[in-house]
Amino acid sequence: MTDDIQESTVEATSNARARKRRATRHRIHGNPFSVRPPEMPLNQDLLYQRPAPLALDIGFGRGQFLIDLAAHHPEWNILGLEIRDHFVESAIKRAREQELMNLHAVVANANVHLGELVADKSVAFVSINFPDPWFKKRHHKRRVIRDEFLNLLDRKFIVGGELHIMTDFQPIGEEALELLAAHPRFESLSGNDGFLDTSSTGIRSEREDTHEGRGDPIYRVAYKTRPKE
Repeated sequence: MTDDIQESTVEATSNARARKRRATRHRIHGNPFSVRPPEMPLNQDLLYQRPAPLALDIGFGRGQFLIDLAAHHPEWNILGLEIRDHFVESAIKRAREQELMNLHAVVANANVHLGELVADKSVAFVSINFPDPWFKKRHHKRRVIRDEFLNLLDRKFIVGGELHIMTDFQPIGEEALELLAAHPRFESLSGNDGFLDTSSTGIRSEREDTHEGRGDPIYRVAYKTRPKE
């Protein structure tokens, strides 16, 4: 009888823990086309209380790179774009706790919302770290780095605006490199159209540390916009 009670208690405890894990678990992936639009256009005067060049961190995930970017570059207004609400809420909370008044984050799909979200010729820097590869062919349209997106970034960038990309998925790296090397409005920051061996920003990403710790290759590219003729 006692054994039966103990087994029932263990089972009940296990089930309760499982329910708690399910309740608190967040989706790693999200459908970028189901994201509700943010308030547009972005009101920089309201959010940052000052005019300054924008720096965008697209798909910032857990947000350590975003936080460090704001700390290292007080001269920029930092804006994080992420499709998962809980990561946005966490980033805003951490920014306030660390008194990083130059940092804000919004729930947004860069491919869908960026055109209306920020003004043309207002962005100095964009980082895209370890974007979702969307392995299935029918989902490739969800990938961030596409030719149409580069055209959009060109509109948003100030002259010399920088685009920094990191990925552990070789096809994404090669696709980004091919698109940027062929684009007439972008040129390599290093002077060579190839992958970089080390960080192009001097700021580490959590995923970067994880992959390097496992010995995984990382594919990095960094480009800037050319002056218009």
